[in-house]
Amino acid sequence: MAPTATPAPPTPTPTTIPPTATPEPATATPKPPTPTPKPATATPEPPTATPEPPTATPEPEPETPQAVASRNMNVRGGPGTDFAVVASAAAGDSFDINGKNQDGSWYQICCFADEQPGWVSASLVTVEGDAAAIEVAADIPEPPPTPTPAPTPTPGPTTAAPSGGGTAGGPLRGTLIYSVANMDAEQWELWEINLASGANRKLFDWRTEVDFSPNYSQIAFFAWPPAGIEPGVWIMNADYSGERLVIPAGAAYPSFSSDSSRLALTGDGVYIINSDGGGLRYLTDGEYADWSPTSNWIAHRACFGGACGLYETNADTGEQRRLTTGGSDGQPAWSPNGQQIAYISQDDGNFEIYRINADGSNKVRLTNNPSSDGLPVWSPDGQWIAFRSDRGGSWAIYAMRADGSDVRKIVDAAVLPVWFFEKMGWRP
Repeated sequence: MAPTATPAPPTPTPTTIPPTATPEPATATPKPPTPTPKPATATPEPPTATPEPPTATPEPEPETPQAVASRNMNVRGGPGTDFAVVASAAAGDSFDINGKNQDGSWYQICCFADEQPGWVSASLVTVEGDAAAIEVAADIPEPPPTPTPAPTPTPGPTTAAPSGGGTAGGPLRGTLIYSVANMDAEQWELWEINLASGANRKLFDWRTEVDFSPNYSQIAFFAWPPAGIEPGVWIMNADYSGERLVIPAGAAYPSFSSDSSRLALTGDGVYIINSDGGGLRYLTDGEYADWSPTSNWIAHRACFGGACGLYETNADTGEQRRLTTGGSDGQPAWSPNGQQIAYISQDDGNFEIYRINADGSNKVRLTNNPSSDGLPVWSPDGQWIAFRSDRGGSWAIYAMRADGSDVRKIVDAAVLPVWFFEKMGWRP
């Protein structure tokens, strides 16, 4: 059976909703029957009570403030995302608040295994009770040592300041291909930007979700119904010529195998198909499939019996291993050398970008911003990661070094609120 996937087209959100009113049928309110009067009887006077001396009204004990989880979240061993996860909380769960950290950004709550307290981000809970009465906890644990990020290659010489694109002052090179939700024209568009010069141009209407083959000679993409070609997954040459249909409709989010002979697709699960359109087969449950550029492993998000996170599945044997345990983890993106994976997670609130080794070890948080960051893609030399973010109040593309430093804006690029499939491609 062919996979099915329905990305959302960019239709404008109505600004007003017509009022609705549900009329209720008029009903006559029956009157109760009049009770039969009874003969009056004298009301006896109560005996006079001996007055008691006044006593002080006891003051009620102050209630312990409660932290009510606003969403599913992790409970950590200390006030910060560097501490280990010790438990989880579901939306609506309520806990006693024992204290807070110095700046009030984390609450210590009670209690978990062996009656030990845990810590939750204040931004993820609602406080019921007197929040002002919460004192700084006396037993705040020391933060764990910061993991040493994997070394990144020394960048080459700095390029000249470009005429546009916001890439001045750094060695960003190559061409980035990305989608834009043009709300004025009510359509998706495919654009490219030269990162050295800042030159930017539109390529196509109604084509999105690009992926370059490992040798950058081919581009896979998703075509929407108004694209002028049959909707589905297509492949074209690097110069945008030679379009050929791989599979009509029903699938999206293509990712090339390491030898470019096959594609991983996301539909109602993860599928494998030959690049010529033959050999379609179901591989496993999941979405956001990304094929390693150096091996036969496919990284993807999945949930098995409630065990959600990132997994790796072997494209031929079906062997599987779990990489992460975050319920919101998704959009894995392999580094060009196949040794690391960037991905997104709401592990501690909003979407941020993280990086792990290919075996799931050495988790490093790369972004730390109250907005949404997502759709990471590596530069061909592995030194940079580009991503989408609405941190400036509107959606744009940014780039950072592979260790999360030196963040810079590349270009404005609007997306829909449901932006999770609109991945980008980066070639030399």
